[in-house]
Amino acid sequence: MKKILYGILAIILLLHISACSSNTGGEEDSLNSTDHLNIAKQLVLGYIPLYIMEENGWLEKALSEAGYDIKVKYTEFESGPPENEAFAVGKQDIGVMGNVPAISGIAAGQKRDIIGIAYNGEKTLGILVQNNSNITEVEGLKGKRIGIVIGSIAQDFLNAILEDARMVMDDVELINLGVSELETALVTGQVDAVAMWNPTMLKICADGAGTLLVDGTGVYAGENVIVANKEYTEQNPDIVRIFMEQYQRAVDELKSDYDGYAEKYSIVTGLSKEILVQTWENSNFPVALTTKDQEELEKTAKFLYDQDLINIEVSMRDYLDFTFSGKE
Repeated sequence: MKKILYGILAIILLLHISACSSNTGGEEDSLNSTDHLNIAKQLVLGYIPLYIMEENGWLEKALSEAGYDIKVKYTEFESGPPENEAFAVGKQDIGVMGNVPAISGIAAGQKRDIIGIAYNGEKTLGILVQNNSNITEVEGLKGKRIGIVIGSIAQDFLNAILEDARMVMDDVELINLGVSELETALVTGQVDAVAMWNPTMLKICADGAGTLLVDGTGVYAGENVIVANKEYTEQNPDIVRIFMEQYQRAVDELKSDYDGYAEKYSIVTGLSKEILVQTWENSNFPVALTTKDQEELEKTAKFLYDQDLINIEVSMRDYLDFTFSGKE
């Protein structure tokens, strides 16, 4: 009788172990099981690595070699705010954008993490005035109309520049414009100055339509980030890791041949090869996140909250995923 009882118990134990093993396997199998990767890009010089990666098909090849059958789709946006809208309705999984739209999306309830830094640099943003303007220093902007993409990184940049001159945002009048409208607004006098990023800033200067008043030198780091849908990264960590590896590969490729890529993208941007090379040389492409980036992003989050541009305080440490930067 005891032998029979022990036999039954042994069978029950084996069935239990088998069930547990099956459940564990099911959970593991559910990871990295997506059939898509939707990537948001912007034709900004600092985001060119995404274009290099797309044109060479590196990501698709790397995913295939890792055993993943995934459709990769790249979608271009003019700036961060419209890209945010696409993330909000679940159309994008990973993207690049400025610090302001990235944090604004978080404050609006989007479940996202910042997983890397696409580029930064003090000379990547600037304020331009008309060629015949009598505004020769930042203090001269007081009471003036400034064209800007509201909700973009340019807004945070402008605040930093004004604060450095002991001014506040209320000292100027902001005129919300699309990126493509900035040059016309400046030339026609609809605004007295415009605040924006490259390549738009460089194009206006190259067209002779405006003069650089100030850039971020010594004042503003210009953090442009890599963001990802939080659910996507949690469910597909290996796929996201492969994306980051290929992004780094594209960064290294760009750095190895600034002249060659300037030749190619001068046609697309309408800028001279010299300007493109200078812009890239003045930019950093760290990819990996650091604690310094966290500090800079915390400052931006505070600015947005203090200016009532977001309705909740955002603690950036809760939304920075260092997993893909070699740091847990």
